Amino acid sequence: MRNGKPMMRSSAEALIYRLFIDKFAGKGEPCIGVEIEMPVVNLACQAVEPGFIAAMLDLLKQRFAFTPTRFDQNGFPIEAVNPRQDAFSFETTFNTIEFAMAKKPGIEQIAANFYAYVTALQELAHEHHHLICGMGINPYAAYADSKPLNSPVMLAKAEFLKNFTSHHDGEIFHAFSAACQTHLDVELSQLPDLLNLLGKLAFVDAMLFANSLPFAYAGNRKFIARLPASLQREMAHPTLCFRDILWRLCEAPNVRPYDRDYASLEEVVKHLLDLNIFIISDGSSGFKAIPPVRFADYIARERWSEADLSCFRSLEPVAVSRHGTVEIRQTCTQPLADSFAPAAFYTGIAENITVASEMVHDFWQDNQINISNSQLRRQALSREMATPADRLREFINNLLAIAAAGLKKRKRGEDKYLGRFLKPDHEVKSPAQRQLDLLQEGWSFQEIMLACSALDESGNSIWANDMNRGKGEADGLPV
Repeated sequence: MRNGKPMMRSSAEALIYRLFIDKFAGKGEPCIGVEIEMPVVNLACQAVEPGFIAAMLDLLKQRFAFTPTRFDQNGFPIEAVNPRQDAFSFETTFNTIEFAMAKKPGIEQIAANFYAYVTALQELAHEHHHLICGMGINPYAAYADSKPLNSPVMLAKAEFLKNFTSHHDGEIFHAFSAACQTHLDVELSQLPDLLNLLGKLAFVDAMLFANSLPFAYAGNRKFIARLPASLQREMAHPTLCFRDILWRLCEAPNVRPYDRDYASLEEVVKHLLDLNIFIISDGSSGFKAIPPVRFADYIARERWSEADLSCFRSLEPVAVSRHGTVEIRQTCTQPLADSFAPAAFYTGIAENITVASEMVHDFWQDNQINISNSQLRRQALSREMATPADRLREFINNLLAIAAAGLKKRKRGEDKYLGRFLKPDHEVKSPAQRQLDLLQEGWSFQEIMLACSALDESGNSIWANDMNRGKGEADGLPV
């Protein structure tokens, strides 16, 4: 409103409302969405075998009624959906699979369906001497075929990395990363506040969920030589989340975090207008890469088509999605037994948004934090936090208590998915930090890879102290 009169929206603003903002309205019961990407490795230290790729699709079709819905340009299925509307796909390459689970009011049914699928696939992987990994980075990327999927969108994205970034060979980025994405429904009036809160929790996400160490590549000089120089330099610096570095250095548009607080919904819209279009329709059934153009400027052109907007989206760590959700994209894929800990944490925090926001505000004030959210996250990942360790532990434990209380308020039994964080003696420690501890104790990274792929918190979990260390060798895992 201006001077008591409604403001006229520009064409670009109207499109932002249609593509993003209007989808938050009229949803009914709030739901949760979860997408989980998982690296697939060949334990023979080779590329993933085509026979295993086909066998996964066949199993999902026969046992869970998945039907192919999208194909590559050779006619091979790269996405399949079942009657529950759960979607399976290959994510960027055949080295990573993803389950995009149908939205539900609660986590439990999502988790039950997910574990049914992954348990069956892990048994199949064992038969084929492969492994589905609970890691945020592919530990066998050095052996992976990093070529992008032969699909119009992925080929256009690869074209962008080659032609409009300094890498010239961007394929290597496709072999690495895996994330767990949480989608939250929120009232439109609360959208700026939730985005602000989640942005400030980026460093907490790092301390609880970082799970992408590059340690598996340290001795592989041939592989490291293939990496862009910027990545090679970063390999020399310790970090708990190599995923962040991959995203920061890949030079793709729309990936940088928004490091300021939104004062209003109008500021959210303005930020979406400032995002870039860089993949557009090629005029037929495909796509092509272009130099990045600000969305509002692109729409101001005389000639553009609706198909040009197909790939337009935010890739930020905390994003407004085109599903009418807040999408938390910054979280590494977790050890498989803990796959739903991030969704539980963020669902509980969103349920208790007022209490959580007040505590975060007080923590910022009391500790005189005057750096950006992304700088704070980088400090956490480098283990260089200026705030004393005891204050950090207290703050994060209080946040976990707020999340647990929010989940209990929902009365769906979802607090159990916080898992290890509910134990009285739990440590504020990420999977990546735990893996560093295990390396110090003499574990091999192959043993750690196996433990992260366990589907329950039995003695095979990275959090257990009594793992059967010989199990990897007995299963044929190279140690």
